[in-house]
Amino acid sequence: MSVDRSGWLAVACALALAACGGPGKAATDTAAAPEGPAATAATAAPAQPAAGGFAVLPALPGSETDGLGIREPLKLVHYRDTAGEGLLVLTRTDTRTHDADSDQDMDVATLTATLYGRATADAPFVQRWQSESPTECEGLDLDAGYFLDQVGASDLDGDGVAELTLASHSFCGGGVDPQQIVIELRRDNDVYRIDGESLVTIEGDAPFGGERQDSASYKDAPPLFQKHMDAVWKAVYARRGGQDEATP
Repeated sequence: MSVDRSGWLAVACALALAACGGPGKAATDTAAAPEGPAATAATAAPAQPAAGGFAVLPALPGSETDGLGIREPLKLVHYRDTAGEGLLVLTRTDTRTHDADSDQDMDVATLTATLYGRATADAPFVQRWQSESPTECEGLDLDAGYFLDQVGASDLDGDGVAELTLASHSFCGGGVDPQQIVIELRRDNDVYRIDGESLVTIEGDAPFGGERQDSASYKDAPPLFQKHMDAVWKAVYARRGGQDEATP
């Protein structure tokens, strides 16, 4: 009985290519490889896209947030979308710095929003992006914070990809000057933004402030996103952040 050796060779070659991922397959994961227990978990359970669409999830246990170095956050937003799980962390830090021009010490309040993500519940969280907004103030009243009741995750267009809403206020001044307000809607790498001032109302005087400037990205945003951001603006622009802010 004759054996077709060329056929066996063809099968062996095909199996070898399959084991190596096929010819010319480009690497897509450019993140640094995890070490220690995280590496074991990632190897044992390859990351796969989450199923089930968008949802806001219950709070994570403290053991997981502690592992990320999260201490006294202002707010945590835990959600799931087509990319997996997301964890938005809001914090404020207060420091002092020396200004060389004025030779004076300055107070600095920094608002930080950090997004962590993971593809599956048994994979480690990794940082996706971080946004810092410092407010420097020399010898005046300093305030900075988020409108926590307006911060959250949503799926406005129903495509399974989360949008994150950030609304913040900052102030360095005296008396009843307007606060600076920033509203952002983030979706993947897209950032839509409104900058403005709070409306100040004093009994017996005409209101002042309340102006807003829409970024180019806001003007290019889908109408549904613009409508949402307009609603957030209307909810906060006449409020004094830090005084009548709703509990998240």
